[in-house]
Amino acid sequence: MLDRLRQVFERCQRRYPTIGLAFEDLAAHVHQIVESEAVHPEGISDLVDRLHHEDLFLALACSRGDRIAWEYFVDEYLPLVQRYAGQACRNMAESEDLAQEIVAGLLDDRRRFAGYNGRGSLAGWLRVSVSHAAIDRFRRNRREVPLDEAGDERDLADPGLRASGLGTADRLDARWGPALLAVLSEEIGQLSSRDRLLLGLYYIEGVPLRLVGDHFGVHEATASRWLDALRRGLR
Repeated sequence: MLDRLRQVFERCQRRYPTIGLAFEDLAAHVHQIVESEAVHPEGISDLVDRLHHEDLFLALACSRGDRIAWEYFVDEYLPLVQRYAGQACRNMAESEDLAQEIVAGLLDDRRRFAGYNGRGSLAGWLRVSVSHAAIDRFRRNRREVPLDEAGDERDLADPGLRASGLGTADRLDARWGPALLAVLSEEIGQLSSRDRLLLGLYYIEGVPLRLVGDHFGVHEATASRWLDALRRGLR
């Protein structure tokens, strides 16, 4: 495998000739990835071949504080981060703040790059990072809304329950009834982790559909179809 890694390293050096990452560092990092994947010995070569080598090389160098690597990263990926942030936010000011938050977070804590394992593209990893950051920001903003306003916003979804003045638990019982609520909870418990997260983000946390789609790496319309299918399945 070392011979194959040397070929990979040489190709990465041709792409990023001024980055000062040593072959031993890249080889050790790839070895850690292989170990974490618990791959059968016969599948190691295939795994190594399928890694996004140049992306992994750049991310590893950034995690080690290589200044030139950071310059490459900003030149190549900042426009992507800004574009992803623009897709996740409602206006230009929010998207600029979010993009700056992502890049500043990576700069302040270089270890975040260690979360990138090369199995997918670095661009894809950044898209997921932007999605997570956008959802976290949405949650923070919701927590900052005064409780009376937040309650009014939730109650608008059901005027009848708003007029009743019931608490959250009572509202659920009033809407579904204890027996039906128990059945619904059991059915939700049997869903896949993805479907439970999908329901939780949209219905419990109130995350906008566009951010739900971004979180799963799909278009807003696809996330909407998933929710429709789940609703039909739970009826």
